[in-house]
Amino acid sequence: MRGEEVAAREVGGWLEAEDWEVKYAPIDEFYVHIDLMVCMLAEKLAAVCLETTDLGVVSWLNSKGIDIVPVSFRDTMAPACNVVALGDDRVLSTAASADLNAKLRALGFQVYDPDMSMFTKAGGGVHCMAQHLRRVSPGVSEA
Repeated sequence: MRGEEVAAREVGGWLEAEDWEVKYAPIDEFYVHIDLMVCMLAEKLAAVCLETTDLGVVSWLNSKGIDIVPVSFRDTMAPACNVVALGDDRVLSTAASADLNAKLRALGFQVYDPDMSMFTKAGGGVHCMAQHLRRVSPGVSEA
């Protein structure tokens, strides 16, 4: 097991105290983090490995009005789900995520997909490598 439920509930309690909604779910043993099997692409769109993601998570996403772009287990090992949503239908992905990238382009996304193979050999992806982003809409100045 990567983590323990008692630890997850402790961290979740901190988030709930800040009025965040928390969904507890098991992470398949093949993954280090949940963002390898479930990753947000836009406000109402997520990449999800339906083969390994708990059905309760899929139902919860659907109940929030979040559409799912399916990613195969094989592709998650690339790691295809592990992307960074940049806002305004733009996503930072990798060249190895060819199937997901094609699906996103068909949905009108601008996909940035450099070759990250030298970085992803350790099992992480671009989402794992990124720090939190502050997104500002084009034409809006930050105060």
